[in-house]
Amino acid sequence: MIGWYFWVTSLILIVGGALASSSLILAKKPNAKDLFLKVAPYQGSIGVVMFLWGIYDLLFNFLFHIGSFFEVFKIPTIWWKLFGIFALVGFVCELVVGALLGASLITSNIAKKSPEMAVKAEAMIKKVAPWQTIFGIVAIITGIYWLLFSLFLWKVGLGS
Repeated sequence: MIGWYFWVTSLILIVGGALASSSLILAKKPNAKDLFLKVAPYQGSIGVVMFLWGIYDLLFNFLFHIGSFFEVFKIPTIWWKLFGIFALVGFVCELVVGALLGASLITSNIAKKSPEMAVKAEAMIKKVAPWQTIFGIVAIITGIYWLLFSLFLWKVGLGS
C-alpha cells in the first residue's frame, strides 16, 4: 500500500504548480479568479513548505538512497521507469516552484542574516522567474502522475 508521503507530495506539486501557473490558468478559466484570490495570501507559505519538502525529497529520497532509487529503472514495466523520471522531475519542481512562490519570505529571512546572500538569492530568482509558468505546468503534470501512481499504477507496475 502506498503511504501518506505520496499523497502529500501529489498535493504539494498540484497546488504549488497551480499557483505558479496561475496567470495561464486565469487566462483560460477566468472564473477561477476567486479561488486564486483566496489562496494568494498563503502563496509565500505554500512556497516555503514546497521548497523545504523539495530539500527533504532531494536529500532523503534521492541522494541518501541513490543506489536503491535507480533500482526502479531495472523493473521491467514502463510504469516504474516513468515513476523514476517523474520522481526526479518532481524533486526539481518542488525546489524551483517552491523557491519562486516563497521568494519574498525566503529572501526576507536571508536578508536578516546576510544582506549579500539575499541579493544573490534575489538575482537567482529573477533568472528563473520567466520559467515559472512552465515549471508550474510540469509540477501539475508530475503531481497528477504521482496521484495516479498512488491510486493504482503501482499495482499495475508490480504486475498484480
